[in-house]
Amino acid sequence: MTTEFYATPAFPVSETLHWVPPQQLDLTPEQADWLLYEGSLTQRLKQVGEQFSVKLLGQQLLDPHTEESKRLNHHGQAVVREVLLYCNERPWVFARSLFLPSAESSDTLNLQKLGNQSLGESLFAREDLHCGPIEIAKVHSEHAVARLNHQWFQQQRALLGRRRMFSTSGEQLLVSEIFMEPSSLYPSSL
Repeated sequence: MTTEFYATPAFPVSETLHWVPPQQLDLTPEQADWLLYEGSLTQRLKQVGEQFSVKLLGQQLLDPHTEESKRLNHHGQAVVREVLLYCNERPWVFARSLFLPSAESSDTLNLQKLGNQSLGESLFAREDLHCGPIEIAKVHSEHAVARLNHQWFQQQRALLGRRRMFSTSGEQLLVSEIFMEPSSLYPSSL
Protein backbone atom coordinates (compact mmCIF):
# COMPACT_ATOMS: atom_id res chain seq x y z
CA MET A 1 0.00 0.00 0.00
CA THR A 2 1.34 3.42 -0.95
CA THR A 3 0.23 6.26 1.30
CA GLU A 4 3.46 8.25 1.20
CA PHE A 5 2.05 10.67 -1.36
CA TYR A 6 0.46 12.50 1.59
CA ALA A 7 3.29 14.06 3.60
CA THR A 8 3.04 13.31 7.31
CA PRO A 9 2.11 16.45 9.28
CA ALA A 10 3.92 17.42 12.49
CA PHE A 11 2.29 16.10 15.67
CA PRO A 12 0.14 17.43 17.29
CA VAL A 13 -1.95 18.73 14.40
CA SER A 14 -5.36 19.68 15.72
CA GLU A 15 -6.48 23.04 17.03
CA THR A 16 -9.50 24.03 19.10
CA LEU A 17 -12.92 23.64 17.50
CA HIS A 18 -16.39 24.84 18.50
CA TRP A 19 -18.57 21.74 19.06
CA VAL A 20 -22.38 21.95 18.95
CA PRO A 21 -25.35 19.55 19.00
CA PRO A 22 -26.09 18.25 15.46
CA GLN A 23 -29.42 20.11 15.33
CA GLN A 24 -27.53 23.43 15.22
CA LEU A 25 -26.02 22.76 11.78
CA ASP A 26 -27.80 22.38 8.47
CA LEU A 27 -26.50 19.02 7.25
CA THR A 28 -27.21 17.32 3.93
CA PRO A 29 -28.63 13.78 4.19
CA GLU A 30 -25.23 12.34 3.20
CA GLN A 31 -23.45 14.42 5.86
CA ALA A 32 -25.96 13.44 8.53
CA ASP A 33 -25.64 9.78 7.52
CA TRP A 34 -21.89 9.85 8.22
CA LEU A 35 -21.67 12.36 11.06
CA LEU A 36 -24.53 10.90 13.11
CA TYR A 37 -23.61 7.26 12.48
CA GLU A 38 -23.72 5.48 15.85
CA GLY A 39 -21.57 2.45 15.04
CA SER A 40 -17.85 1.97 14.47
CA LEU A 41 -16.49 4.38 11.87
CA THR A 42 -13.66 1.91 11.24
CA GLN A 43 -16.14 -0.81 10.28
CA ARG A 44 -18.03 1.60 8.05
CA LEU A 45 -14.86 2.69 6.26
CA LYS A 46 -13.93 -0.95 5.74
CA GLN A 47 -17.32 -1.52 4.08
CA VAL A 48 -16.85 1.47 1.77
CA GLY A 49 -13.32 0.79 0.58
CA GLU A 50 -11.26 -2.13 -0.54
CA GLN A 51 -8.36 -1.07 1.66
CA PHE A 52 -8.40 0.45 5.13
CA SER A 53 -5.39 1.49 7.19
CA VAL A 54 -4.44 3.69 10.13
CA LYS A 55 -1.41 5.98 10.19
CA LEU A 56 -0.35 7.02 13.69
CA LEU A 57 0.79 10.65 13.74
CA GLY A 58 1.62 10.61 17.44
CA GLN A 59 0.54 9.51 20.90
CA GLN A 60 1.96 11.22 23.95
CA LEU A 61 1.20 13.05 27.18
CA LEU A 62 0.33 16.68 26.35
CA ASP A 63 -1.70 19.61 27.62
CA PRO A 64 -5.16 19.32 26.03
CA HIS A 65 -7.01 22.34 24.70
CA THR A 66 -8.91 24.16 27.49
CA GLU A 67 -12.29 23.02 26.14
CA GLU A 68 -11.08 19.40 25.96
CA SER A 69 -9.95 19.56 29.60
CA LYS A 70 -13.40 20.77 30.62
CA ARG A 71 -15.07 18.03 28.57
CA LEU A 72 -12.84 15.36 30.15
CA ASN A 73 -13.37 17.00 33.56
CA HIS A 74 -9.60 16.78 34.05
CA HIS A 75 -7.13 19.58 34.60
CA GLY A 76 -3.64 18.45 33.72
CA GLN A 77 -1.98 16.52 31.00
CA ALA A 78 -3.76 13.82 29.03
CA VAL A 79 -2.65 11.33 26.43
CA VAL A 80 -3.29 12.79 22.97
CA ARG A 81 -3.44 10.36 20.04
CA GLU A 82 -3.77 11.63 16.48
CA VAL A 83 -4.16 9.38 13.43
CA LEU A 84 -5.22 9.45 9.82
CA LEU A 85 -7.75 6.85 8.68
CA TYR A 86 -7.09 5.81 5.10
CA CYS A 87 -9.66 4.33 2.76
CA ASN A 88 -8.46 3.12 -0.64
CA GLU A 89 -5.02 4.62 0.08
CA ARG A 90 -6.39 8.14 0.64
CA PRO A 91 -6.78 9.92 3.99
CA TRP A 92 -10.52 10.14 4.65
CA VAL A 93 -10.52 11.05 8.34
CA PHE A 94 -8.24 12.86 10.77
CA ALA A 95 -8.93 11.54 14.29
CA ARG A 96 -7.86 12.96 17.65
CA SER A 97 -8.41 11.00 20.86
CA LEU A 98 -7.74 12.07 24.43
CA PHE A 99 -7.66 9.93 27.53
CA LEU A 100 -6.07 9.95 30.95
CA PRO A 101 -2.72 8.24 31.56
CA SER A 102 -4.56 5.65 33.68
CA ALA A 103 -6.47 4.57 30.54
CA GLU A 104 -3.26 4.26 28.54
CA SER A 105 -1.63 2.08 31.17
CA SER A 106 -4.74 -0.04 31.76
CA ASP A 107 -4.07 -3.67 30.85
CA THR A 108 -7.71 -4.17 29.87
CA LEU A 109 -7.71 -1.34 27.30
CA ASN A 110 -4.20 -1.91 25.90
CA LEU A 111 -4.05 1.65 24.49
CA GLN A 112 -0.27 2.01 24.78
CA LYS A 113 0.21 -0.75 22.19
CA LEU A 114 -2.28 0.39 19.52
CA GLY A 115 0.25 1.95 17.15
CA ASN A 116 -1.22 1.83 13.63
CA GLN A 117 -4.27 -0.12 14.79
CA SER A 118 -7.74 1.36 15.02
CA LEU A 119 -8.86 2.67 18.42
CA GLY A 120 -12.50 2.40 17.27
CA GLU A 121 -12.15 -1.27 16.45
CA SER A 122 -10.77 -1.87 19.93
CA LEU A 123 -13.51 0.20 21.62
CA PHE A 124 -16.48 -1.25 19.75
CA ALA A 125 -15.35 -4.79 20.61
CA ARG A 126 -15.88 -4.05 24.32
CA GLU A 127 -19.12 -5.22 25.92
CA ASP A 128 -19.11 -2.45 28.56
CA LEU A 129 -18.75 0.40 26.02
CA HIS A 130 -21.02 3.40 26.59
CA CYS A 131 -21.21 5.97 23.77
CA GLY A 132 -22.08 9.56 24.63
CA PRO A 133 -24.03 11.98 22.42
CA ILE A 134 -22.47 13.10 19.14
CA GLU A 135 -21.36 16.71 18.76
CA ILE A 136 -20.59 18.37 15.41
CA ALA A 137 -18.08 21.06 14.40
CA LYS A 138 -17.52 23.07 11.27
CA VAL A 139 -13.79 23.12 10.59
CA HIS A 140 -12.98 26.43 8.93
CA SER A 141 -10.39 26.71 6.17
CA GLU A 142 -7.80 28.29 8.51
CA HIS A 143 -7.76 25.24 10.80
CA ALA A 144 -4.66 23.02 10.55
CA VAL A 145 -6.63 19.98 9.33
CA ALA A 146 -8.44 22.05 6.68
CA ARG A 147 -5.05 23.37 5.55
CA LEU A 148 -3.85 19.77 5.18
CA ASN A 149 -6.96 19.04 3.14
CA HIS A 150 -6.09 21.99 0.88
CA GLN A 151 -2.45 20.91 0.59
CA TRP A 152 -3.31 17.30 -0.28
CA PHE A 153 -6.46 17.74 -2.38
CA GLN A 154 -6.28 21.35 -3.63
CA GLN A 155 -9.68 22.05 -2.08
CA GLN A 156 -10.09 25.02 0.22
CA ARG A 157 -13.35 24.56 2.06
CA ALA A 158 -14.79 24.20 5.52
CA LEU A 159 -14.76 20.58 6.66
CA LEU A 160 -17.05 18.81 9.10
CA GLY A 161 -16.18 16.81 12.17
CA ARG A 162 -17.89 14.85 14.88
CA ARG A 163 -16.97 14.09 18.47
CA ARG A 164 -18.21 12.02 21.36
CA MET A 165 -17.18 10.64 24.69
CA PHE A 166 -16.75 6.91 25.16
CA SER A 167 -16.69 5.19 28.56
CA THR A 168 -15.34 1.71 29.19
CA SER A 169 -13.54 -0.07 32.04
CA GLY A 170 -14.07 2.97 34.27
CA GLU A 171 -12.18 5.22 31.82
CA GLN A 172 -13.31 7.99 29.48
CA LEU A 173 -12.01 8.63 25.98
CA LEU A 174 -12.84 11.77 23.99
CA VAL A 175 -12.71 11.00 20.26
CA SER A 176 -13.06 13.55 17.46
CA GLU A 177 -13.04 12.79 13.75
CA ILE A 178 -12.73 15.31 10.92
CA PHE A 179 -13.80 14.12 7.48
CA MET A 180 -11.45 15.10 4.67
CA GLU A 181 -12.01 15.66 0.95
CA PRO A 182 -12.06 12.04 -0.29
CA SER A 183 -14.97 11.21 2.02
CA SER A 184 -18.47 11.39 0.59
CA LEU A 185 -19.52 14.31 2.83
CA TYR A 186 -18.65 16.94 0.25
CA PRO A 187 -19.79 17.57 -3.32
CA SER A 188 -17.54 15.59 -5.63
CA SER A 189 -14.73 17.72 -6.92
CA LEU A 190 -11.79 15.31 -7.13
